[in-house]
Amino acid sequence: MAKTKRIGALLPATNPVVEPDFYRVIPKEITVHFERMWNGAWGGQIPQSTKADENDGHRISLTSEEANEVDWALFGFSANKMNEDVERGAKSLANIEPDILVYACTSGTWHKGNLAFDRQIADTMTAASGVPSITAVNSCIEAMRFMESQRISIAGPYRNFHLRNRLKPFLEEAGFTVLSADGEPWMQDSMNPLDIEAEDPQTIVDFVPTVAKDDADTIFLPGTAWRALDAVEELEQKLGKTVITVNQATIWMALREMGWTEPIPGFGRLLRTLV
Repeated sequence: MAKTKRIGALLPATNPVVEPDFYRVIPKEITVHFERMWNGAWGGQIPQSTKADENDGHRISLTSEEANEVDWALFGFSANKMNEDVERGAKSLANIEPDILVYACTSGTWHKGNLAFDRQIADTMTAASGVPSITAVNSCIEAMRFMESQRISIAGPYRNFHLRNRLKPFLEEAGFTVLSADGEPWMQDSMNPLDIEAEDPQTIVDFVPTVAKDDADTIFLPGTAWRALDAVEELEQKLGKTVITVNQATIWMALREMGWTEPIPGFGRLLRTLV
């Protein structure tokens, strides 16, 4: 009897969006399974009894100026701490014998600002599990190359500082021209990762056209906890441009790596052009 094809995915412990996005897009012939990477105690105040070293990176009292001086302070938690859990998570997922592993987080790799670290995370997962592995950010790069993107506008749920000083050079190293990089205004001072998924997709639909450059051929929406998958169709129709969202691109890449070639409608041009 043929084994069901399986995707295994690592995601931040604070992310409630990746799973429903994957479940509603992935064809029923393929199953998807998740493991969470520990990034501290959230969902309320940290218990006073919790040891500080268990929540390394929790600095909710950081000012914007202070947060802009360190790589990890996207939302007050340490991406470095989360990435220490990658090897364990990959080993755990390997027990279900997946066909591919996915690192379903954008900021966890681009916060370093270089492609080498992103590749290192994928290599760590493969070495720990024996399973071919991809990252969300590399999936976006491959998706943009597939769609022949050249000039990119970035719009995301992050601080302008990090988008412009970490993600922009990351994509430029990959060969793209980044015309703009803008964070949604409400997120500029957020120090709570749970704020990302709280934004209604209509907020994304309203925000993106205000920062997308006219001469961009592609709009990139990072943030696996941002509900951008619900906005992609309307944005492409409104802007007349390709829109790449990170969950959309990661699903596209995982399916291609597994040999799936049937188009999937309703989630943007990228998934309608699966080949």
